[in-house]
Amino acid sequence: MPSYAKLTTRELVLLALLLAIAVVLRLVENALPFPIQLPGAKLGLANSITIITLMLFGRAKTVLLLTARILLVALLITGLFTPSFFIGLGGAAFSFLLMVLACQSHLFSPVGIGILGACAHNCGQLVIAMFLMQTTALISYLPLLLIIAIPTGISTGLIAKYALPIIRQNF
Repeated sequence: MPSYAKLTTRELVLLALLLAIAVVLRLVENALPFPIQLPGAKLGLANSITIITLMLFGRAKTVLLLTARILLVALLITGLFTPSFFIGLGGAAFSFLLMVLACQSHLFSPVGIGILGACAHNCGQLVIAMFLMQTTALISYLPLLLIIAIPTGISTGLIAKYALPIIRQNF
């Protein structure tokens, strides 16, 4: 039986709250100007919720949350099946895969997972954008995107690190 069928009411409520927070964070992030105007560069605040969910519930339930978040954000901001949707999906998928591996290795703190996730997200976005635009010229953005990923990954990791004990204590 799939793991999502084994959700308790408490888990379902917490996942719904985390999903709502992730969507709101993404909407707020979209409304705020990012100091560096570079395509694909974002704070990635909703990624802190992905880290929290991964550390609390594991990969199967995080896939549910991430899928719902991607679809809701697409409906509210980017549009379904647009180039932006696929670029974001590529980033989210690659980021998720590397964060799962990092979590399973037990070698990374939430901050390390945040940095790895931010770097992977930028790489995944870039690969999909190069595929859609059929050019490798976009690879020139990679060094700058990776430099930006470090402080944004640190911030999402710190949010997850300090929120996890509070969530564990209250749920």
